[in-house]
Amino acid sequence: MIESVTAAAKFKALIAAFSLLILGGILYELTGEHGVQSTPEIIQDVKTEDLFTKDIQHRADLVENAVMEAVNLQGKQSPLVYKQTCESVMSTIRGERLDTEYNYNTLDASQKELVQEYRDYLQEAANVVIVCASGETPDLTKMEAAKAALS
Repeated sequence: MIESVTAAAKFKALIAAFSLLILGGILYELTGEHGVQSTPEIIQDVKTEDLFTKDIQHRADLVENAVMEAVNLQGKQSPLVYKQTCESVMSTIRGERLDTEYNYNTLDASQKELVQEYRDYLQEAANVVIVCASGETPDLTKMEAAKAALS
């Protein structure tokens, strides 16, 4: 009796192993020469400086979204919850500021200039959040102008 149960279990394990091999072969064929593995060719055509600029712009968009969330939620949340929202946004801005210091000395002159413009933008974004946290209506023009300078 135990032998038949063991034999059935071995047979099921063998079927499962062959099924995984077949599934792996199918996935390999799908991601082979015409699939996912061919995407690095597209990325190689983009210049490194463009990637750096696009990364800074993407980070600025994320910061802007966080700041605009604080602006939009002003007066809609309880004071304690709104304070936490503002602190969260300020934490995001501080984290981005720290990220700009990483490997700063290894950048070329144009990248350093862009990083400095990004730091100016982060300062303006922080100023907007500070005004929001104090309960006043913020002026977004300086922040928007600083973001436009990143383009």
